[in-house]
Amino acid sequence: MLKPVLFFSLLIAVLSLRGQDGALSFAAHAGATLATIKPEWDAFDPKLRTGFFVGANVRWAISERWGLPIDVQFSQRGFYFNSPGALIVKDNQVAIYQGRIDFRTGNLDVIPQIEFCPIKQIGIAAGPYLSTRLSESVRYGDVVDWTSTKDDKVFEGIDFGLTAKLSGNLGPVTLFVSYWYGLVDMVNIQLVDENGQSLGILAAKSRAVLVGAGWRF
Repeated sequence: MLKPVLFFSLLIAVLSLRGQDGALSFAAHAGATLATIKPEWDAFDPKLRTGFFVGANVRWAISERWGLPIDVQFSQRGFYFNSPGALIVKDNQVAIYQGRIDFRTGNLDVIPQIEFCPIKQIGIAAGPYLSTRLSESVRYGDVVDWTSTKDDKVFEGIDFGLTAKLSGNLGPVTLFVSYWYGLVDMVNIQLVDENGQSLGILAAKSRAVLVGAGWRF
């Protein structure tokens, strides 16, 4: 309960910055995430999974062409893959499941960047991101619906990496796309073969593309 309260408190804090200085502006934004992971070795083929994000942005205009934007948002990311065989427990029985397995996480993201605007309508930004995992869950096709894996700690609590963002400004409306490149191992997956035998733990880094729109006040 504390982490969602913290998220909305940060949004309120960002809002309060508006009006303190003419160089500051505020925006709300939302959109879709296309996320996956990059395994450390080619053990399986993770696919892009669609999620969403919603949050706020505050931007300090240093000059006409340079600015310092900071995003604070909630994002849903994850991935899926087609398993040749995975151990699952259903109705207190252990079975081998073959098919699509979806993983998803809920995250609190903080993204400070530096932005260059070659013209007023175009912005190019880059910087780090820091994500705190709020929730995680897995789904085995139509066999087992979304089930929390937080106690299993499939995902690390913190994810860190680099981002690049291209935005187009049409009056108060901003359209943007950004790419996230994870630098730390934030997934630890127990792999099994088609006979249910363990193949070991696989570490992987996050990758994501975010496509969204915002409204600047």
